[in-house]
Amino acid sequence: MKHLRPMFADALAQEQNLYVDKGRIHIRNKHWAPDEILEGLLDPDAYNDLFLDWVQERKEELIESAKTILDVFDLQDRFGKLKEVYARGAVVPFVGAGLSVLSGYPGWTTFLKQQIRETAIDLGEFDKMLDVGQYEEAAQRLADALGPAFNEGVENAFGRSREISGCVQILPHVFDSCVITTNFDDVAKRCYEAEGKPFSEELSGEFSQELPRKLAEGKRILLKLHGTSTSSRSRILTASEYDRHYSEGNELQRAVEAICTKTLLFIGCSLTVDRTLSAMKALVQAKGHDNIARHYAFLPVPNSNAEKIARRDALMECNIYPIWYPAGTHDESIEALLMALMEDGL
Repeated sequence: MKHLRPMFADALAQEQNLYVDKGRIHIRNKHWAPDEILEGLLDPDAYNDLFLDWVQERKEELIESAKTILDVFDLQDRFGKLKEVYARGAVVPFVGAGLSVLSGYPGWTTFLKQQIRETAIDLGEFDKMLDVGQYEEAAQRLADALGPAFNEGVENAFGRSREISGCVQILPHVFDSCVITTNFDDVAKRCYEAEGKPFSEELSGEFSQELPRKLAEGKRILLKLHGTSTSSRSRILTASEYDRHYSEGNELQRAVEAICTKTLLFIGCSLTVDRTLSAMKALVQAKGHDNIARHYAFLPVPNSNAEKIARRDALMECNIYPIWYPAGTHDESIEALLMALMEDGL
């Protein structure tokens, strides 16, 4: 049968037996993705070489994209200052729900609106609460109306291990010390584990005052400021949960002061009115803008210049300085800016 092999090879090379369709290489009745062929059939070094070349090209494209963003919004100097602070290891990412959306987790507004379908709460009144940033109060209304079903809904929405997607996967390559998040999901934790960089400790918000000491010890820390979806005892979502965890008048203020010892970079955060921002504003008022760390945020640019100015001024009251990117380019812009933050070339 060996004599048939050359004939078989010739037959495979004919157009009807060898073609590409929808990104897969077809040989007669079998098909593979290009990476499967490179990894399984060729010299292993060929796959690695091609992959590394592609990674380098992608880095260069992302850095160029970041440069364009910064040029459009005239933010080169602000970003340059952020890079200087980052180079000293003094930047801590504050990760919001926007980085989990591409992995299939709902944003806060989406989740709350999903839950209201199971209640008799007036939708118009509920929407007004969300429009003015009363998320805790809206969540409380739902919790009161749904009872135990509310906790079940939170766990169903945020407690499942969905496939991770999007620019959140770059975080372990950019930040190696600490991640702060208000998210209930475990996306950040799994991202770091996938890269062989598991967190040394995971703290809930009530222990946030321990963060500076643990960072000084060189530990990689995940601070879940609002707890997790799987434990309603440590969770902070509704108004009553906020009151329970921050029962002492200055408890939240002390927590915010602890996390603000570093420069925070807000990523995927809407930064609307909430208690954390109010506490940051109070800290600025008490100590002054120049006496505490400056913070930064990657944010989509508002629709009008008037909205942009108003947004900028509100953020500056919390000592947060925006780095705008074009609306509708959330994931690609954040990935580009993160790549530019850790790479030379800007």
